[in-house]
Amino acid sequence: MSKRGPLIFLAVVLASLLPSLLQIAWPFLTSFILASILAIVINPANKWLSRRVHRPGLATFLTTFATVLLLGIVLAIAGLAISRELTTTYDALSRRSLEEGGWPALVTHTTDRVVGALATRLPVNQDAIRTELLERMKGGTGYLLKNVGSAIGGVTSILITGLLVTIFLYFLLRHGEDWIGWLAALIPLDPRVTASLFQTVHQSVVANVNGVLAVAVGQGLFLALGFWFVGVRSPALWGAIGGLASIIPVVGAPLVWVPVVIAFVLMGAYWKALLLGLWGALVVGSIDNVLRPFVVGAGGKQHPMLIGLAAIGGTYAFGVLGILLGPLLVSLVAALLKEIQELEALGREHE
Repeated sequence: MSKRGPLIFLAVVLASLLPSLLQIAWPFLTSFILASILAIVINPANKWLSRRVHRPGLATFLTTFATVLLLGIVLAIAGLAISRELTTTYDALSRRSLEEGGWPALVTHTTDRVVGALATRLPVNQDAIRTELLERMKGGTGYLLKNVGSAIGGVTSILITGLLVTIFLYFLLRHGEDWIGWLAALIPLDPRVTASLFQTVHQSVVANVNGVLAVAVGQGLFLALGFWFVGVRSPALWGAIGGLASIIPVVGAPLVWVPVVIAFVLMGAYWKALLLGLWGALVVGSIDNVLRPFVVGAGGKQHPMLIGLAAIGGTYAFGVLGILLGPLLVSLVAALLKEIQELEALGREHE
């Protein structure tokens, strides 16, 4: 019996089952992608430990445990530090609100001072700006109160995702190379081409992780410098927190410096608020757009502008993970085009 018929039948059955399989796997896709990225990055350490203890299962468990413990300690320290500093800031604002006659009076008087400062320098309608600012503040407060429940649900989702990432990470470290070999055997390409494509994915993931770390360090240092210049307490701590937050594209670092700017405005330190706002928007915000494309482009051997556009477009298409998936897909497409060109050239030589 010819092998072609059974292969076609099995391929049709598999194609019919794939949509249902994707629906089942979809809730776990984010966790699996995060675990895959971590596995690629820390796999050298796992191999090194396996050679030392001569027990792959134990080495994988220790590597997974150490990775999760390290990440957990960093997040716990950051959370405790944020809670402590926010408590201090809240106490300072509370004292200021008591002096002003309560929180509503503090907000109103601050709005009046800001509007008055603008009206003395710019030809603007003072009453219209005051009304607009108060409406914006009320809308923002209502939005925050409405989304408290969503934030609590988000914490629960993060914990579940973390647990799934830990499970996936262990099995990827333990059996990932075997699975890749099995997948490579199913791909109907020359082994050299398949190995080249897998190498491209590996290099792109490592380059993207290096880009994320470079941006985190750069934005953390510049944020710390800005906080120190305007006199924020614990500038190094807030800079480190801003560096961690920069992992979240677009809104990461502003989650740290924008509330500080608002606090300065409420306390009447307008020049400090203006300087920190300009520093955060113009200097810190530009680091991501400059540093990441060069680091990722150098590691992935792609043009920095192309990598920058891929990161922005990936974030728009896939959310937070898009900052890694965008450049990865671009690098993979470039590798596929290169292999197609080589196969075409080889075919013309044989003609």
